[in-house]
Amino acid sequence: SAMACARGFVGDRMFQVTDSEGRFCTPREAPKKKLFHVRPTLSKDQAKLTLQMDGQSDLVVDMKKAKKMDVEVEVLCAKEKQAMFDFGDEPAKWLANATEIEGCRLSGYIGAKQYVRTVQYNQKQADKVPEPGAAMSLADEAPYLLTSTSSLADLNVRLEKRGAKPVDMRRFRPNIVISGFKPWEEDIIKKCRIGQEGRWVEFWAWQRCGRCAMTTIDRDTLERCAEPLKTLGTFRKRQHATMNFGMHLIPVKGLPEGGIELKEGDRFEVTEVDSKRRKEWK
Repeated sequence: SAMACARGFVGDRMFQVTDSEGRFCTPREAPKKKLFHVRPTLSKDQAKLTLQMDGQSDLVVDMKKAKKMDVEVEVLCAKEKQAMFDFGDEPAKWLANATEIEGCRLSGYIGAKQYVRTVQYNQKQADKVPEPGAAMSLADEAPYLLTSTSSLADLNVRLEKRGAKPVDMRRFRPNIVISGFKPWEEDIIKKCRIGQEGRWVEFWAWQRCGRCAMTTIDRDTLERCAEPLKTLGTFRKRQHATMNFGMHLIPVKGLPEGGIELKEGDRFEVTEVDSKRRKEWK
């Protein structure tokens, strides 16, 4: 289970690895590909962050005792530098050894009241932000990303017909996965809710998620190829050459500060359909 908050799930995309120049690190850049093999886990009380990687000793970072420093760093897709915390030399040393990124640091917004990033309009997708000023995690564009198992299955059929290997859902980095829909039917959602009676979380399905080179990296071997972008481009390309897989979700205003718990197997209900996207959907 996970606690759904306005800024995203607790523990999800609350930290980033930052280079010595104060710029975000991303495995999109080949020398930083080992970031994919770092496994961070935040305790339920948000008091401790555990960093793990095969071949490395685990490191537990105490959020209260860490020697935090105020920093302003670059965040992917953010227009301006973001005010966060640097969590000291110990996690920095661990990350540098694990990822081979010299001089990298651990930064994040947990406990940082100065972090005020919000969701920004995407000119390429051209969908109005449904909740102006919506809070934002360190994700690229939205605090939640929904994908469908049916769409992945359809994509894999197409990949295999082209002689390419199937891919798993890790390539698309969602934090909400649904089943039971027709392939690509998630495109037509305008508003939805997830949960059970007494603990529903309502979301706007804001925009389709344009995919990038991150999807072309095998999460286990770290090898790169043209797929699945090459195949997505044959049937999922829109204006500005965006190739879409999944929907960006923004919570409807009113979530309690501590969040609402969502569990695997919860109900997913569409409460409103986008008429324009429905006409486009195939």
